[in-house]
Amino acid sequence: MIVSALAIVFAISNQSLDRLWAFVEFGAGVFALLLLTFSVLWGVAAADRMLLDPNHRLIAQAIHRGSAVGGIGFLGLHIWSKVALGSTTWQAAAIPGLDGAQPILIGLGTVAGYLFVAVTVTGAVRGAFARKGQSRLWRALHMTAYLAWGASLVHGLRAGRAVADWVDWGYAVALTGVTVVLMMRLAPSRNPSPADKRKKEQ
Repeated sequence: MIVSALAIVFAISNQSLDRLWAFVEFGAGVFALLLLTFSVLWGVAAADRMLLDPNHRLIAQAIHRGSAVGGIGFLGLHIWSKVALGSTTWQAAAIPGLDGAQPILIGLGTVAGYLFVAVTVTGAVRGAFARKGQSRLWRALHMTAYLAWGASLVHGLRAGRAVADWVDWGYAVALTGVTVVLMMRLAPSRNPSPADKRKKEQ
């Protein structure tokens, strides 16, 4: 207890809490996007049946889900810090288009947040969709993660203050990674036609 109290006093006296708060204000959104990008990448990897065996796909799915939960956590921290600092309001954070200064850019962030939460929740209850024979609906809902990711990328790059170089690099890596993985996923060799599948079975 005494050590903890001394640590808190030391942190306050050295303005460490101010630096931590400044990092939370600026970095929470960046880490949310990076973790959610990581989740998107591992989600695509988990669906790959050419390079990964079932056991490896299970590991990829676990990483996919864990990074999604972490990203949602940082997203909540990002929203809370922006509202707490007066950068926006709860109404604008909840309803797209209500921000007085940047209605479109902040609205994109709001839409992305809702979509990411919806994708995460439906991903957690995937079994319920399978039991009801609604796997196509689940896939359609899950695919909105790409739309959410694109909206969050625009929001992160254009809303708020000018970003540091490491943030630009982070966004560039995120964009490159998702683009490359999607191109691999959509390649004809990864999506054989029904006729090709029948030939392989024969």
